[in-house]
Amino acid sequence: MRARALALLALLLLPPLGARAEAAEPVTLVTPLAYGTHMPGLGEPASSLAKLIEERSGGALLLDLKQPGDGTKPQEILDKVASGSVDAGFTTASYWSAKLPAAALFSGFPFGPDAKTYLDWFETGNGRKLYQEMYDHAGLKVHVMPCAFGGAEAGGWFVKEIKSKEDIKGLRMRIFGLGGRVMARLGATTVLVPGGDVVAAFAKGQIDAAELYPPAVDAELGLKDKIKLIYVPGWHQPETVLELILNKDRWEALSDHQRGLIEGACLATLQATLEGSAKLQADALATLAKDGVRVENWPEDGLAALRQAWMAIAKEEGDQDYFFKAVIDDIEKFRAKSAQGASQVQPAPTASPAPNVSAEPKAAP
Repeated sequence: MRARALALLALLLLPPLGARAEAAEPVTLVTPLAYGTHMPGLGEPASSLAKLIEERSGGALLLDLKQPGDGTKPQEILDKVASGSVDAGFTTASYWSAKLPAAALFSGFPFGPDAKTYLDWFETGNGRKLYQEMYDHAGLKVHVMPCAFGGAEAGGWFVKEIKSKEDIKGLRMRIFGLGGRVMARLGATTVLVPGGDVVAAFAKGQIDAAELYPPAVDAELGLKDKIKLIYVPGWHQPETVLELILNKDRWEALSDHQRGLIEGACLATLQATLEGSAKLQADALATLAKDGVRVENWPEDGLAALRQAWMAIAKEEGDQDYFFKAVIDDIEKFRAKSAQGASQVQPAPTASPAPNVSAEPKAAP
């Protein structure tokens, strides 16, 4: 009887269940960023994601966002997440291209998919499966989710006109990665210039052209006051995919509900940026044009030569890295299938109708 009385007393002394739940510490994931949250399109989605997770979890699950350089440099994020030094990272896979050749294929590459095609590949194709396999094959203990679209880049800022593919020869351009290799294949000289030094490099005559970020970010960097010519489209990166990576042990320690919250918030952010990013970049280009920047199309023979050079480089990369080939083959197969499906639902072309004959289009078989 005495033991039972003590047990009842202990229960009476406990706070109500709701109060105990409220007192529980929230789960906080330390999350360094590759791009500052002040950067439209590239950094802002991280803030939106963190807010959405906090709201949907009722404050029980938080992303503690760390701005670039606040203890972790952007290029350090993957290794720190994999080792467990930090819980998560919001970044883009192109940072890891030197160690993971296929990484660029998941972040935006020459003549690659637009945002809608990427989203479809992730959701209905093999995109997510291959994305995770890339990290698993490399022995990196991370769980990855595509989490936002940062926008298409412009084709670059130029001090001289590109009227044909011949004008690419001898061009000194600040451009990196696979796009830089394509330009070099056509005779350009790629120059390594940090983003913050691009305006000064133009002023000193060190470069003739530069690609940086999507137009909404470029518009804030002061280039428009010095350089008055942009070429579009941004063939070297038609879209920028942003990823959320979590340490795999940390991910698996979360509850099913918590993991579902994060996955749902990432998908919602993908969809929101799919709709908003294109308008953001188009509006930025329109504003730059009003400020006196000429926005010109790449010459057709130039784009054709760039595409041909890219196809040769993609084959070389695939010959050297089996996983690169597996991913790009899967992307191209998916794009071809999507294009075929789209063509089947388009109205069939009709001849010009004779007088008084209905020109009602008929669906293609």
